[in-house]
Amino acid sequence: MDFKFETVKANRISQNIVEQIRGAILEGELKIGDQLPPEKDFARHFGVSKSSLREAYRVLEAYGLLEIRQGMSGGAFVKEVDLRTVKDSLVNYFFFQNPGLREYTQIRMFIEPQVVKICAEKATEDDILYLEDNIHAMEQEPDGESFMSDLDSAFHKKLVDITGNKIISLIVESVQTALINIKRIVHTDEEFLHMVCQGHEKIVAAIRQRNPEMAGQAMIEHITDVETGMLASKNGSMIITEKGLLKRI
Repeated sequence: MDFKFETVKANRISQNIVEQIRGAILEGELKIGDQLPPEKDFARHFGVSKSSLREAYRVLEAYGLLEIRQGMSGGAFVKEVDLRTVKDSLVNYFFFQNPGLREYTQIRMFIEPQVVKICAEKATEDDILYLEDNIHAMEQEPDGESFMSDLDSAFHKKLVDITGNKIISLIVESVQTALINIKRIVHTDEEFLHMVCQGHEKIVAAIRQRNPEMAGQAMIEHITDVETGMLASKNGSMIITEKGLLKRI
């Protein structure tokens, strides 16, 4: 392959390499499945050491843009960005930034009421039955443990799947995963579980009635109730506040 990559400046070697390779992928010069040149040749092309090139590869691998294979047929290969990698990166970002619960509520208020309005118009009978079965399963978990890790995520994932919008799915699923992680830390209780189930029931009832406005209002009430319930949780080693997670004194 004939590359147009430039030699790089010493003070930001690996980042410069990352930017050039990433740019080549986004512009279509490098395509999914393409193998990059051998390390020795590619490092010489950039005018850098193999260790600097490997550092750039590690960053690109973390971005989900490269796959590093070992063995005789190994090397660095361009890969399709895995949605799970992007979501995990967002969740990690949320964790380290430690946003307040109000920030989670605000982004949910912007998006999720509109999601269920779309669902009220697009959901099939099978979609609605899936959501109803999900709620029934959640009601069988008196300790709330399974719903935190599986059922609650599945409910909200189904809603965004119905919209068919991948960008909405990315945002909502990432926020939901972050919130579930927080629920584990602050130890929400059985009362919280029942409140969530009731909120989901109202949302699905509105979707079944094909009533977008009712569905949107039910979601707004549900998001508000979740915020109130999480702020009131006092069972864990940490508490969630409007400003973020805090250790209990």
